[in-house]
Amino acid sequence: MQNKAFTLAEVLITLGIIGVVAAMTIPGLIQRTQEKELLNRWIKFHALLKQAILMAEEEYGDVSGWGIKGNMSQKDGITIANNLRSYMKIAIDCGYTNKKRCIPDTKYKLLNGNMWDKYTTTSMHYAIKLPNGSSIWFRGGNSNEIATDEAYITFFIDINGQNLPNTVGKDMFSFKYEKGGLKPCGAPGSALANTCSLDKAGWGCAYTVLQNQNMSYLH
Repeated sequence: MQNKAFTLAEVLITLGIIGVVAAMTIPGLIQRTQEKELLNRWIKFHALLKQAILMAEEEYGDVSGWGIKGNMSQKDGITIANNLRSYMKIAIDCGYTNKKRCIPDTKYKLLNGNMWDKYTTTSMHYAIKLPNGSSIWFRGGNSNEIATDEAYITFFIDINGQNLPNTVGKDMFSFKYEKGGLKPCGAPGSALANTCSLDKAGWGCAYTVLQNQNMSYLH
């Protein structure tokens, strides 16, 4: 009986095909796995903060009565931090003086690739860090935000903290306490609606992520 076997050339061709397929598919699988992890952390954090605000309001009353002056002052940020601190698990409370321990010390990018802001150098944002490494910073609303939208607090979160990509709509999102509830930026009718696409700034992706439960806009 004649034994059948693959030739060396056939083996090399097969390995080559496997390598090409792997090179085409594995990066995409890794990216989607990372996106899924960020998505889950963002959804969990949104629920955590929403609950923290509700519990703080039970003790201190509605946010509109917290004495937020509408000038984005450090006093406003301290008031917000004091009222929320008891209802959130905080690993590091950086406040205003040591923000580099809590926030990436780099300029963030917008979803369209343009450079944005470096939050460690601003004077209006209070910073904290969660046990899972997520970075959070917030400020009181300005007088126009409060007068037009009753937006008393603006929150920012970098889901994976110091790790890349440090980009709005990828790992950094924003939302506001507005008109009696926590609202992700980009809700229909808001100024940031329809901004969640690769050719836009990406601020509206906070709403898109929670609404669709995915980050398909990245593809």
